[in-house]
Amino acid sequence: MGLFGRKKSNSKLLDGEDGAPSSNGKRSNSKRRSKKKSGKGSHDVSPSMESVPDYIDRLANVTAEDTGGEVAASALRALFSLSEHANNQGNREKLVHAAEGQVVPTLLDFLHKSAPNSSEQYLALLVLNNVSIPADNKKFIAVDCGGAHILSRLLCHDVSCHLMAIILVNLTFADAELRRELVSPAAPTQLVDALAYALICATASPEVAESLPQPVGPMANAQPREMLVASMQKLNSEQFESFNFQDSTNVSQFPETARWCLCAIKNLTRPSKDPLAAHAIIDTGIVPLLLRIVTTDFQSNSNSDTNASLKASDPMQTNGDEGVTGNPPHTWEANSIQDAALFSLLNLATVQPARHYLREVDAVHTLSMIADCTGNNQGSGDTSGIEQFQCLKARMAMAYLVGGEGHFGQSKARASVPVSLDESVLLIMTSEAEQLEELLANTLHQRAKEGPGGYSAATFTCKGVLFAIRCLLTHNLNQSTFCSSCGVKLNCLLMKALAQHSISRVLTTDAEAAAHAAFSLYLLSSYGFNSPFLTSAFYEDGLAEKILTSYLHMENITLAGQHAADQLLLRLPYLQHIPNPIDNDKFASTVFESDEKTHDNAWDYDLDVDLLDAARNIRVERRVCGAEPLPVIFNRPILRRRAPKKNQNLSWSDRTAVTVIPNVLLATQDLSFGSTKVRHMDAIDDILIANNIANSTNGEKTESYNFLWMWQDTAEELARTQKGKGSAGFKGFLSKMKSNTVNGKADGGDEPFSFFGLRCGPVCASDGVVMDDDTLTTMETRQSQRDGK
Repeated sequence: MGLFGRKKSNSKLLDGEDGAPSSNGKRSNSKRRSKKKSGKGSHDVSPSMESVPDYIDRLANVTAEDTGGEVAASALRALFSLSEHANNQGNREKLVHAAEGQVVPTLLDFLHKSAPNSSEQYLALLVLNNVSIPADNKKFIAVDCGGAHILSRLLCHDVSCHLMAIILVNLTFADAELRRELVSPAAPTQLVDALAYALICATASPEVAESLPQPVGPMANAQPREMLVASMQKLNSEQFESFNFQDSTNVSQFPETARWCLCAIKNLTRPSKDPLAAHAIIDTGIVPLLLRIVTTDFQSNSNSDTNASLKASDPMQTNGDEGVTGNPPHTWEANSIQDAALFSLLNLATVQPARHYLREVDAVHTLSMIADCTGNNQGSGDTSGIEQFQCLKARMAMAYLVGGEGHFGQSKARASVPVSLDESVLLIMTSEAEQLEELLANTLHQRAKEGPGGYSAATFTCKGVLFAIRCLLTHNLNQSTFCSSCGVKLNCLLMKALAQHSISRVLTTDAEAAAHAAFSLYLLSSYGFNSPFLTSAFYEDGLAEKILTSYLHMENITLAGQHAADQLLLRLPYLQHIPNPIDNDKFASTVFESDEKTHDNAWDYDLDVDLLDAARNIRVERRVCGAEPLPVIFNRPILRRRAPKKNQNLSWSDRTAVTVIPNVLLATQDLSFGSTKVRHMDAIDDILIANNIANSTNGEKTESYNFLWMWQDTAEELARTQKGKGSAGFKGFLSKMKSNTVNGKADGGDEPFSFFGLRCGPVCASDGVVMDDDTLTTMETRQSQRDGK
């Protein structure tokens, strides 16, 4: 059932939607009785904008005892008629300024005088709902007329009236400036506190609700913050566990009010430049309740241990009787309480100060349970799309929490992130990679997605989607997944985002978003040496070079973005490309998988005409090419060990000193941008560093960066052939290394241990460089590379 007891009527009162459902039930009967009491003929004249001052005079002069009379009812019906249909959009904007701007204040005052749940109160709220939809009206109603202040307090006094919450949803679906004003701690509105209090009361069972403080007696004049604090003193995060959202036995008092309160919270937490909303939500203490709302229940196999809990990193089992048995994501339709709660958590996770708190309350575990439903196939038909969308949101939120800081190219040190976080929760499937690529394409082109699991053009921001992709790419296996599933398409979109930022100066892609795009391209380019990276369109007239050069000249470029663009320009001549989809049907049918919709959107992966012309007019100076990569740096696993200091014995039994890395190019990350191990005096060239490591491993006298290097296959061969004294200990060490690599664990040490399930062997050789200091100055330069050729 939708709003007011009618199916599918829930969208009628949403911001941006036109029309409103007619009243029904007792309210309709009351309205019909009012019509029978029709008095003077002047009340029956067709409503007109010219008569608005007269309608307002009638409402203003009505006493509390007469709010149910025909005078008030006829005026409200006229105002509702003028604002109810889509073709009255102009009237909605004019109404708030009619009668010398007294329409909204008079309606708000009338709500104070009218009886709760009366048809007259209902009509007044419907008019306020309609006029709160146009964007130009929101600030006037919410702030200038005090609408947010008054409605939030009325909602605390009557939590059953979900229409008040719906109006607050409309008012909060606003620009960042108004949202900031509504959540500001200096403002007297206390909107977030009111929504949190109403949410707690609405989701509680009648038994729990009886114990909560009510705005009566001594607390009749209490402010929303006081009501919330008093409620939280009665409850705690553990008691939220008693709130049931798992099945049809949900006994929440007012589920409609709860979901619309959460929709308003979702709007307030939409990405912004400041963390005011995130701080306000966290301070209310309702985040554990949001997590409870989106908690899914699993049914374990009957043969398994019933007391064993499912770990966050465990894939969800779908065999036999296992799977989601309560609160499954495929039932979380748009604007449901779960949908709004998950969106709120996703929005909070984009804010750096909120991420630490979310990790503390174990949000990663709850989100991983949702994300693991991907591919569970519990949903069918329309519900399958809903499930995929909700799982994608959970995965994006986890990406922010686990991959949002402490990784290569990010500002904070890895130690700032709790070591207990399991990075395997970042791993995505091919379908998720494709969904993210589609999401970026739609967001970049301000395009909605229709159907179940769809979203509007304003649901996501380019910055948020680019940040999620950047965070997921911190896991090397995800780089491979993106590359194999949608690499060329994603890379074209990332390059287009850079062009929009640096050439078109599109406001939706700011400096941070551009840095996410640039660093994502940089990480994915490691796969572009052996497989296609971009389409040929970006190589015509040096288009990619011009875009990257233009980006490098941006005044607000970040250090990480600058490093990424520099590395891309150095390796660009060696990266592969394929024909442009617009010009090559075979490419469109293979890379785009013969999908008609994707084929129609092939222009997404090319620059539009104006942007293309502007890019072609850019002049760039001739640049020195970077080092040409050695083939061995891409796919040969390598072992790394810190070189011993003076008078220190080389011991192979210290497993924490050895790191196994899938290939040499990945090994350069710790020695590249922001490295604490190497101090670079000259420009960095990752490929040159990788070549030096490979040559050092082969025994050549070249830069080894104060590490000992050994090919893994050579170490394994040595382990097989080594005989005599110490072989048992050596084999024992090798066994331990295998075990730890598979489990993704390493005890102690300052070396990041890789999680790739690779077998490992001992390190036994390098170029013999042994130095006292842990930090070296690298001497490589592009000039030295040219001299060596």
